[in-house]
Amino acid sequence: MTLNLKSTAAELKTALRDTQKANNAKSDFLASMSHEMRTPLNAVIGLSELALEEGGIDKETEINLEKIYSAGETLLSLVNDILDISKIEAGKLELIESVYDTPSLINDTVTNNILRIGDKPIEFILNIPDDLPAQLYGDELRIKQILSNLLSNAFKYTRQGTVELGIDCTREDGAGNSGDLVWLSAWVSDSGMGIKAADIKNLFSDYIQMDTLSNRKIEGTGLGLPIAKKMAELMDGAITVESEYGKGSTFTVRIRQKYVSGETIGSETAKSLKNFRYSNHKRHKNAKFTRIKLPYAHVLVVDDNETNLDVARGLMKPYGMQIDTASSGLEAIDAMRLEKVRYNAVFMDHMMPGMDGIEATEKIRELGTDYAKNIPIIALTANAISGNEKMFISKGFQDFLTKPIDISRLDAVIRHWLRDKTIEVEDRRAIEFNDENSASIPNRRFSDFQIEGIDLEAGLERFSGDGDAYLKVLRSYAANTRNLLGSIQEVSKENLNDYTITVHGIKGSSRSICADLVGDMAEDLEKAAKEGDFGYVREKTPDLAQAAAKLLADLGGMLDKITEKAGGPVKARPDREALVKILEACKTFDMETVEAAVRELESYEYETGGELVPWLWENVQQFNVDEIVRKLSEMNLGSDNPQ
Repeated sequence: MTLNLKSTAAELKTALRDTQKANNAKSDFLASMSHEMRTPLNAVIGLSELALEEGGIDKETEINLEKIYSAGETLLSLVNDILDISKIEAGKLELIESVYDTPSLINDTVTNNILRIGDKPIEFILNIPDDLPAQLYGDELRIKQILSNLLSNAFKYTRQGTVELGIDCTREDGAGNSGDLVWLSAWVSDSGMGIKAADIKNLFSDYIQMDTLSNRKIEGTGLGLPIAKKMAELMDGAITVESEYGKGSTFTVRIRQKYVSGETIGSETAKSLKNFRYSNHKRHKNAKFTRIKLPYAHVLVVDDNETNLDVARGLMKPYGMQIDTASSGLEAIDAMRLEKVRYNAVFMDHMMPGMDGIEATEKIRELGTDYAKNIPIIALTANAISGNEKMFISKGFQDFLTKPIDISRLDAVIRHWLRDKTIEVEDRRAIEFNDENSASIPNRRFSDFQIEGIDLEAGLERFSGDGDAYLKVLRSYAANTRNLLGSIQEVSKENLNDYTITVHGIKGSSRSICADLVGDMAEDLEKAAKEGDFGYVREKTPDLAQAAAKLLADLGGMLDKITEKAGGPVKARPDREALVKILEACKTFDMETVEAAVRELESYEYETGGELVPWLWENVQQFNVDEIVRKLSEMNLGSDNPQ
């Protein structure tokens, strides 16, 4: 008997160990899957948000981008749901509380779920009072997940009729209450299929779909309600349900939040939300999101995914920082060791092939220099597992950002780790002048011109209304495109590959300034050259040359008139000493000196050689140091008349 008990105990112990191993394996799988899905979602959500923020697109494209953005957010919420299963089972589901805007919470929840209506004849009703608090304190993300789970079920299980979301809030009364707590109540009612009485008792306890025979055509895993119930309980609340099979259901959630202030959303915001116009207001608000100007900051972004680098560059561009990129941890380590550039911060991707971000950061710290030991390194991670913050800090990071990158969170990180108020005080006059005056003067002057083949208004929008930046690009285009046109005049079968590269460049640069006529012609010739259609290339190249020559002539006339109106000082040619200074500074990667010298050159107009200045600025912005050194070295800078 004793032997049998020992044997049974050993078997149970083995079974328990196997179960724990299986659970660990599942958790590891969910964490890996979360990362793999969140990485492409970072691109979907980030790039669509950038395009919407910059504007300058037609209405149909804007609507489609809004749908892509919302669908990405919806898919992200599903990924979060799956990941939350492992957190719940491991007892690691945590609340991350902060002050949040209730209109944004409502709008985001509705926007992320209303697409589920599709073409079904469903009327969606939003029922919210004017005196709803404008802000509350709690875990906004978890509340969104609860409401999204309830709404998504209502839309899925309702074929026609109505779905209603109602929200209300009351201050908590009672002995010992200081008045800083409130009860947030929300209900979702639908005229859908309803739930059988026998199924209601299991509704929140099993990860299964109820009435699978009737609902066999409805997608879903049955994860939402058990997760929502657990989240509500973490907020001292609960979820209840009333349902009649075949007639519909009402789910009610009641959770405790902290009071922030007496400010309410007001009738105008409530009306906008009810009419589903708040998203447009929010988008406009985001477009005016105030970024501090940090022209003195230089950052390195490390990621093996080129699209993620594009997203990071786009999100950081409004700050006016210098942004370099690296595609691997090894490149980042070399940059820290060589110190050709002294960066103010490094944004390091977490999971990369070969060497991940954690190992790269550890090796940077091991370099031992004060620079390597103290430079702020911010982790970029698509792995949204609880406890990551402590893990990253323990591995040598100062902070971390979760992908998809949230612009408000990015702004907080940049302000904390990169802002230098001492420099800003010293440079405030220059910064204010550049922000308020430099762009506005060229903007007014562009309105005086209309050039066939180029949309100047769209070009300004593409450069976020920065007329100064657009003017520089136009000058660079005018200076460089003429040489490119000359190189395609003598096209032959032997040089068709070079021809393809050249017209590809003309296509890209033309479209970058919104000269789409020349851009489209160049694209057609590029396609023909790639396909080996030499007859088409030979026939149509003169048409491209003629259209581009006319554009350059008209553009040159406009630039000349803008220069005349500017009334700036005129020199015979760019100053030799300034060019020598740029050359020597490039050799030592002293980009502050380079930029200062180029800006000095830009303050003059030149009788000859003026095209060199916008070329220099363009290459400085792209950090093409080797190209600048090559070009200036080829010039006879030892003479008073550099050629």
